[in-house]
Amino acid sequence: YPPCPRPDLITSLRAHTDAGGVILLFQDDRVGGLEVLKDGQWIDVQPLAGAIVINTGDQIEVLSNGRYRSAWHRVLPMRDGNRRSIASFYNPANEATISPAAVQGSGGGETYPKYVFGDYMDVYVKQKFQAKEPRFEAVKTGAPKSSPAA
Repeated sequence: YPPCPRPDLITSLRAHTDAGGVILLFQDDRVGGLEVLKDGQWIDVQPLAGAIVINTGDQIEVLSNGRYRSAWHRVLPMRDGNRRSIASFYNPANEATISPAAVQGSGGGETYPKYVFGDYMDVYVKQKFQAKEPRFEAVKTGAPKSSPAA
């Protein structure tokens, strides 16, 4: 992220959650700007030398049936210094079926749909910066379906 000479003109690089499972973020240890949403407030993730930020994505939210939520995050524009970060994403194959994990004695009560990961990605790329609940609903109702590989 290059320096921004007029950060007062930009709110942030748009807030979003990640589609996959676990995201490892190797962030700059000097230039900040990463924020996560917690209890309705944006919280700074302070740069820390040698630290790895771990985000949970939408897939973990579904697998845990909402017990672990995907992390809303954004990056603020900074006036001084280049901010560097490297993200490493864990995502399943597009053909993988994702659903809430069965919990012994839970009696069902699943809040999240069963879906094919590739179908979710088709919706995600179009709605990444919008609320995630409609994305879950779109794959639940059978909105786009991935075609099998030829």
